[in-house]
Amino acid sequence: MKTLYAILMTALLVVTGTADANSEVIRDENPYALLERVANKTAERISADRSKINEDLDYLRVIIREELMPYVDSTYAAKRVLGRNLKDTTEEQRRQFYAVFREYLVATYGRAFTQYDETKHQFQFEQARELGPEDRMVEVNTRLIEEDGRPPIRMDFKLRYDKDERLWKAYDLVVEGVSLLNSKAAEISSVIRSRGIDGTIELLEEKANEPIQPYSEEG
Repeated sequence: MKTLYAILMTALLVVTGTADANSEVIRDENPYALLERVANKTAERISADRSKINEDLDYLRVIIREELMPYVDSTYAAKRVLGRNLKDTTEEQRRQFYAVFREYLVATYGRAFTQYDETKHQFQFEQARELGPEDRMVEVNTRLIEEDGRPPIRMDFKLRYDKDERLWKAYDLVVEGVSLLNSKAAEISSVIRSRGIDGTIELLEEKANEPIQPYSEEG
């Protein structure tokens, strides 16, 4: 079984999502404080709903959509993932890609969170910094602490301010110096070359609809 570190390196990408209509989101918050609040709130939710998760792993989708997705940036990150392929897509293809990419990542998060144990893992956050009125991009340094005494894992979240929604949102996660946004962009670009944008959308949709299963090294 892979460690949480390996799962984060190969599966997690904090890049997509929009606030659900009924979600109560935290607006105009300092991004350093916001990230800590969201992480703690998510951990508390997982702990409180552990029995539901153990009964049905797909329930992780509910937690992810409600607790994490309002604070991550779908459109900006999806455009970054498409990269130069963006100009070769139609408006309808972009709409479909953004939607299916979001659901694909919800499923990816769910699979990774099957390895999360709130009794053994915790995050350590850097002290909140003052921001200037023109600051619209920040990097928040965090550490993942594991109970077994392994060295802390460096995880740096990149966030940008959405002035229309008055909300800080994450668009990339850099784990031990490796940008997961860049990794995902390379992966998607390869799929587009072999299957085209419509085939890529179809493949992501298939993966998004797969039931959440425990993450294993063979998987």
